[in-house]
Amino acid sequence: MLKLLRRGVTIVFLLADVARAQVSPPPSDAADAAPERPGLIRAGAFYLTPYLHIGTMGIDTNVFYTATDRLTDFSASGGPGLEVVRPFGKSSRLRLDGGLDYLYFARTESQRSLNGYGTGQLELQGIKTRLLVEERYASSFRRPSYEVNARVQQETEGTQGFLRRNLGERYALALFGSRRRTTTDNQDYLGTNVGETLTEDTYEARGELRMALSVKTQLVGGGEQDWYRFPRLPERDGDSTLAYAGFRTDKTALIAGQALAGYRWFRLDTGGKRSGVYASVDAAWSLSPKTKLGALYARDFGYSAFGTTGATPTNLNETAEIYLDKLLVSNVYFRLFGRLGKLNSDGAITVVTIDGIQTAVLDDRVREAGVELGYQFRTRVRVGVTAFYTTRDATIETFGIEGLLAGLTVTYNPPQPSFR
Repeated sequence: MLKLLRRGVTIVFLLADVARAQVSPPPSDAADAAPERPGLIRAGAFYLTPYLHIGTMGIDTNVFYTATDRLTDFSASGGPGLEVVRPFGKSSRLRLDGGLDYLYFARTESQRSLNGYGTGQLELQGIKTRLLVEERYASSFRRPSYEVNARVQQETEGTQGFLRRNLGERYALALFGSRRRTTTDNQDYLGTNVGETLTEDTYEARGELRMALSVKTQLVGGGEQDWYRFPRLPERDGDSTLAYAGFRTDKTALIAGQALAGYRWFRLDTGGKRSGVYASVDAAWSLSPKTKLGALYARDFGYSAFGTTGATPTNLNETAEIYLDKLLVSNVYFRLFGRLGKLNSDGAITVVTIDGIQTAVLDDRVREAGVELGYQFRTRVRVGVTAFYTTRDATIETFGIEGLLAGLTVTYNPPQPSFR
């Protein structure tokens, strides 16, 4: 939802991203309240929540993210949506959610696009067993990754399943599997056809053993196997293996979240290899019932949108963030955060710009800071005033970014089950 401006300033007024927003609510005592009604309108055994979402509305001063000859235009996005919930007992439910999203530019007709999304989830909760299956589809016209500043038309369809079985009082086994198909329209970007590099089928299988150390703390250890297939560019096909261990705590613990560390081995079918340390930390310290201090850190490999001169067409991505959530009075909350990011490519990439051909190893740094002041309506809707500032120092000048986003946000958050 962010609109960043290269070497300039963007002021954007945001009026909601309700389609599938996953914003954490501010600290409150809502978790101790009675379960919320699963929908706005009851129709027999079903609960319906129709809504109208508005993604972004404002002035974009660099529509095409170009270094020169920048174009300014008014843009907006949004559309209708409908959520349907069928509860089964206290914890089980069937949830369907879908809608349309139209991206509009007043003058730049080439950037207008009509898209949609849909999700089906079945969650069954027993005394010792939990099963969750989800099917998801989405079409989008957006900037697909950190490396690609142009909007690209994509369709994503996938399935994921989760099974957890308690083995006595202290032990539990969790199994996870997923498949995802991403189809990208052919489009030249800086000399690369991203329709080839960003059209991908991904398959994942993961198993995890959990041991309770206390009522609120678990020791976990697991392994994951991933397979990557590129129908239009099979020389990028590969797989990876991940082994990890760490701790998870309950959301009611003094420090809630997880801290996992491990090692990933990445292999191309053609023989190229890359390996390195993996980390996933998401911890929130409840300083008081109204104040939360949190930290996040992630380190892992991901495919690059470009070919590289290294053994694999991958990037090493690292992100670190610290944030403070404060409930001021009643439902008025304040959020402050700072984020650092790093991207390193495996070898050099080559891009073709108006200044000619450039070749360099990506070793980019991103800095972002933001503040939000808002009001929480129950647990699903909140409205706030936000400001975000982002800079990116890049080894290839065309990727450099400096920008400001400020405006009004209104967010509706449907309940999203956790695959844990």
